[in-house]
Amino acid sequence: MTSSHVFRLTKKKLGLLSTVALGATYWYYKPVVTNPTPVIPYIPPPFVWESIPKPVLKRFTVPLPSKDSTGWMWSSTVVIGVTGVIAKGFLQLSKCRVYNLERFEDLLHDPNRKAGIITVSNHESVLDDPLLWGALPLRTLFSQKMRWTLAAADICYTSIFKSYFFTLGKTIPTIRGAGIYQPGVDFAIEKLKRGSWIHIFPESKVTQGKDYEMIRFKWGVGHILMDAEEDVIVVPIWHQGMDLAKPLYGTPLVHLGKPISIVFGEPVDYSDIITAWKEGKLTREETRIKLTDRCYEALERLRLEYR
Repeated sequence: MTSSHVFRLTKKKLGLLSTVALGATYWYYKPVVTNPTPVIPYIPPPFVWESIPKPVLKRFTVPLPSKDSTGWMWSSTVVIGVTGVIAKGFLQLSKCRVYNLERFEDLLHDPNRKAGIITVSNHESVLDDPLLWGALPLRTLFSQKMRWTLAAADICYTSIFKSYFFTLGKTIPTIRGAGIYQPGVDFAIEKLKRGSWIHIFPESKVTQGKDYEMIRFKWGVGHILMDAEEDVIVVPIWHQGMDLAKPLYGTPLVHLGKPISIVFGEPVDYSDIITAWKEGKLTREETRIKLTDRCYEALERLRLEYR
């Protein structure tokens, strides 16, 4: 075989050389990705007031109807009463101690009372409401005097069934992150003007910290006290042990037989703050902060006394 035969370019050799050349060119000029495109996780759209089913939404729109229908009131009484009986069974199966309940009952059922009532408490468990109300007697659980409570709409009002259930259970939808000026808060203020009982967890989140210490209260309670116009009775309720019955993490089951204490405190006097505000000595923001701090201090005293 001569040298001319070795270096003769056939179609096969030409194709092989072209492949090698193109491959080498690609790897040489291949772009180097130093900052890969980040993967953006899916973020659901925000839950707003209009996300609540419309048939339920109108029940929380101010101005409110003068009176609910008999059928609605009966259904609400059944939902709250039966839930309260279940809560009562839970407390009876726990090592529960209740302090000063009679004083609160006398205040709630006082025939001469015209002022609304706000109860404020620490928030240890996702089941604080309704399980805490198992401490109340049946005459309260099955009455129209039972509490209204503010709750996260993105949890309780995501479907038509849940919306009706929690509405019958006297749960007021609030939008987390929407601040203190929102329809749910306006609804609570209107109910207070009519002498109703409103319960608030001012921490606005479950706190299971060391030694049952509370976090800073949100200003909503101060705003409500200012805009209710009439004097509102504020009663602190301290409780501990619910974090043992329903831990925030771990098993989804409720633990029975845990020590639980529920303390109904004396009404909080905040008239000096309101007077200073009306006399122009405090701005609206300063008044709101001082009212919220006064509620915090009342609960803190109960915590230190009964822990």
